[in-house]
Amino acid sequence: MAQPEIKQTFCRICEALCGLEATVEGDTLVSLRPDREHPLSKGFACVKGVQYAGIHEDPDRLNHPMKRTPRGFERISWETALSEIGERLREQLRRHGPRSMGMYLGNPTFFNYKALLFAQDFMRAVGSPNLFASHSIDCNNKLKVAELMYGLAMAHPVPDLVHTRFFLCLGSNPTVSQMSFVHAPNALGQLKEIVKRGGRVILVDPRRTETADQVGEHLFIRPGTDAYLLLAMGQVLFAEGRCDVERLKAIGNGAEELRAAVRAWTPERVEPITGIPAGELRALARDYAEANGAAIHISTGVNMGPFGSIAYWMAQALNLATGNVDRRGGLLMPKGPFDLLSLGSRSGFGKSRARTRVGGHEAVYDALPSGALAEEITQPGEDRLRSLIVCAGNPAHSIPGGRLREALKQLDTLVCIDIYRNATAEHAHYLLPATDMLERSDIPLGMILSQVTPYAQFSERVVAPKHERREEWEIFSELLLACGIRPKQGNLCSALPQVNRFLKYLPGKLRVEPDHLLELALRVLGDVSLSRLRAQPRGAFLPPTQPGSFLGKRVFTPDGRVDLAPRALVQDLTRLAGEEARFRRHAAQGDSGPRDVLELFLVGRRERRSHNSWMLNNSRLRQPPTNVCLLSPEDAAQAGIRDRDLVAIRSEGREIVLPVELSDAVGRGVIVVPHGWGHAQSGMSVASHLGGANVNDVIPGGTANLEPVSGQAIMTGHVVQVRRARPATAPANDSGSRGPPAALPGAGPSPRVNRSAPVEPEGHPR
Repeated sequence: MAQPEIKQTFCRICEALCGLEATVEGDTLVSLRPDREHPLSKGFACVKGVQYAGIHEDPDRLNHPMKRTPRGFERISWETALSEIGERLREQLRRHGPRSMGMYLGNPTFFNYKALLFAQDFMRAVGSPNLFASHSIDCNNKLKVAELMYGLAMAHPVPDLVHTRFFLCLGSNPTVSQMSFVHAPNALGQLKEIVKRGGRVILVDPRRTETADQVGEHLFIRPGTDAYLLLAMGQVLFAEGRCDVERLKAIGNGAEELRAAVRAWTPERVEPITGIPAGELRALARDYAEANGAAIHISTGVNMGPFGSIAYWMAQALNLATGNVDRRGGLLMPKGPFDLLSLGSRSGFGKSRARTRVGGHEAVYDALPSGALAEEITQPGEDRLRSLIVCAGNPAHSIPGGRLREALKQLDTLVCIDIYRNATAEHAHYLLPATDMLERSDIPLGMILSQVTPYAQFSERVVAPKHERREEWEIFSELLLACGIRPKQGNLCSALPQVNRFLKYLPGKLRVEPDHLLELALRVLGDVSLSRLRAQPRGAFLPPTQPGSFLGKRVFTPDGRVDLAPRALVQDLTRLAGEEARFRRHAAQGDSGPRDVLELFLVGRRERRSHNSWMLNNSRLRQPPTNVCLLSPEDAAQAGIRDRDLVAIRSEGREIVLPVELSDAVGRGVIVVPHGWGHAQSGMSVASHLGGANVNDVIPGGTANLEPVSGQAIMTGHVVQVRRARPATAPANDSGSRGPPAALPGAGPSPRVNRSAPVEPEGHPR
């Protein structure tokens, strides 16, 4: 019997990348726990990471290649799968050309450097521009604005949380979801430290979040109006001479155009739009400008609104105008183990100029807007999508509007590379089993540019892959060979398998893998070697990010200067001004008396024990039986809605029904619905037997609902109709949900749930 061994690794569920310790016996995972000695996370890890064994050992996992047959999915060999897929794709490319093939990359792909590099190289080798990715659902606005202002989609100055004295945070709930575009393990603890040293943390959100309950101050705002708030802050700063205009002119172009863009948006004009009194807004702007080190940060709650790009532009512009970018205590631009910005600029990474066939939407960070995917499949034409490869994603569930589920049925070939048979995979012709994060080596290259504290960690695989699971990079390499595509110069995906095919004929077990190329890159370009990282499995600190190392030195616009007023964003202000009347009208109807149907702004919510659409099948995590929407008591009273009632939420001719919880944490005119639920049509036995509904089904989708600057799907701030469906029929249950499970659409028999599995507390281990 193998002796227990402790191995260090890090979690790859979210951007916090918390350190974990794994106890293994041979290739069997015994347990996971927070790593007390990890220099960054210091023993913090959320319950999702600690209970990841429930994902690793899940009997619902894909373990073998599967093929759809008239009798359902049947197991086939890897050789057969690759041969048949290759033959189908090869014939399709011959008949219809490279644009007929597409790929969708889900969120976990961006936490797997090998999968990301080889997926993109696969599409380049094929010659197809039709790469789609999950970032166009939640952060395309940031990527596009960074490209417009700083020349690269990956250039995002990071709040210096360790030293800042004033942190203004919009549309983020770090207690539940940590932070996005900011690598800060135990984000709540870091925010508490700001207050402890005499600084201020201000959270702006339509709901008083769990974070606001524990740290800082909270400002209610109407959904979708954050851009108006930031414009008004800019108006105050320029009007009162609190901006260093000469410095702006020294580092960038468009200072006067920026001043003109904010001039008309006074706090008084913005008050009835946002719901924030003009006096409070003016005081907020002054306090921010006067702080000795300040940062404005926006996240997904703003990104997914109707003006996410304008909001991020304003956040960057105000940080620049107050001298807080490239400043200790403000925002700094990390470099990583090697200068990823410089490398990205030289390589052309993230600079695709491809456009969608339908609507002509431009690629952002090399990926086309996912909101166009259904129309790219269904709209007639020689170049329509006929085959799709989905890697670590569930677009049928995640893309708003619900139309993609029907569109997928029109594909000639759908291949899903995943760990689960999810709602998208239910439509697939072939399923290919991938490894999970414990079964592969990794380094978080995609997160290194968002580090508050520069750091590098490399993790060897914790256990060998079970059954017939393979790493995505291997799958893409073999698929490319099967498609008969010849190697292309500089293309890893097409070259590496050819090299390894040759090496098989030489003595010894020779094989080139991506980690060998990573080792070479770190040796030639880096501040730390892979051998050092292997010797320090908890990672190594990198040189601290220095103030003054970004502006004028690592800005990659054509002239090396920041574009303070990009033309596309200035033009989009016309659309924002055109929506002003709609927001005012909606605010005015708040106290219009009793009515059967409420017109409410819809906003999303992430829950602590789930993550996007793929964590609800973990039987070790006790989930409520359904997602529960939140509503203010005042709004509920207008429609006769009581706590625990079922309510119908309707939009675009579609309707979902959920239990409601009345909460004074929700602003007037708003309904809050957690996302990631509604898995009845999937091969995930735990998730499919939970109740709940997919909120994306009542969010408008398609190219008509893309933000024009970035192609970001507009996911929040839509008006929905809400009415009482029927009264509550059961008491609150022990999982914390107040909804009656037996009455919920989609709920089935009790699923397989391991109630005896230990559920460790979130945070530091005992």
